[in-house]
Amino acid sequence: MKPKIGIPAVDEFAKNNFENYKVAIKDHGGTVCFLVSNEQSISEFIDGIDALLLPGGGDIHPDNFNQEWHPKIKFVNEERDDLELSLFKEAYKRDIPVFGICRGIQIMSVAMGGSLFQDIDTVYPKPFLTHPKEHGIDSEHTIEIEPDSELEKIIGESVADVNSAHHQAVDDIGEGFVVTAYSSDGIVEAIENPSRTFMVGVQYHPERMLATEEFVDHRNKLFKAFIDEASK
Repeated sequence: MKPKIGIPAVDEFAKNNFENYKVAIKDHGGTVCFLVSNEQSISEFIDGIDALLLPGGGDIHPDNFNQEWHPKIKFVNEERDDLELSLFKEAYKRDIPVFGICRGIQIMSVAMGGSLFQDIDTVYPKPFLTHPKEHGIDSEHTIEIEPDSELEKIIGESVADVNSAHHQAVDDIGEGFVVTAYSSDGIVEAIENPSRTFMVGVQYHPERMLATEEFVDHRNKLFKAFIDEASK
């Protein structure tokens, strides 16, 4: 039986914007189950899936990490924040596989007490690469992956090129997580929780890494590892 991968969706519009994730999951043997707000309890949501994918999207309300509202944050949806934070915490308690992408890595860290750089351009204390999209296209940069990390085992490399489309990033790391990849300017590109079976977050967008053979290979390895864990 194909493993059921839950993706939180606050409404029908959200569901229709997750096609890249649906394709990647189906390409690697999973089936998508959307977790829509107010249709079930958080516990019932988690009962019905084998793994949780936290997708990219708008900014997280800074109340969730005890900061003031920054003028550059956008597309905040507090209902989505509540849904995803609650789902992650329940998945964490039950130790089901979790894969967080872009906003997803931020949800994972914030749920465990971490904080964010609300706008890299204006609050990050170091010179930085181009992390947002450029002219509507994902920018690209290199990341360095920690030796012996889950990510290194999956990708099989200590240095990799990835895409980039974000203006926020993980700052203080949530309890239980370790950083397993950085960009050259020090932005957190991946986190893992070694105490859990599979709990990996990446700041980039592997579901959209289709432009080159190397990108496709990276995408496929990540989704295969996630779906394989969900199948166990």
